[in-house]
Amino acid sequence: MVRRLARGTGIAIAVVAAVFVLFAGVFAVTGKAPAAMVFTVRGMEPAALPDGVSILRWGRGFAVVTSERADYVRALYVNGAFLVLPVRKSGCLALRPASS
Repeated sequence: MVRRLARGTGIAIAVVAAVFVLFAGVFAVTGKAPAAMVFTVRGMEPAALPDGVSILRWGRGFAVVTSERADYVRALYVNGAFLVLPVRKSGCLALRPASS
């Protein structure tokens, strides 16, 4: 019983991790989203952000940024981001479209 639960939990974690990696990979290639949530292993300073990237929110270990640059996601990885995921400017649970 415990083995089955541990195996099921391991599979669920692997599936969720695979989805996040897939989102991050597609986003790194396309860069198409209103904003990006950036996670870092070691804290990233606002000065380390690439040129043309604007901060929408700044937290401990993450930042929500946006840019008009087509390559800003790749530039975030070059500047030390661990994981960059697409988000809506007004939050993931916003019921109305984000205003530009």
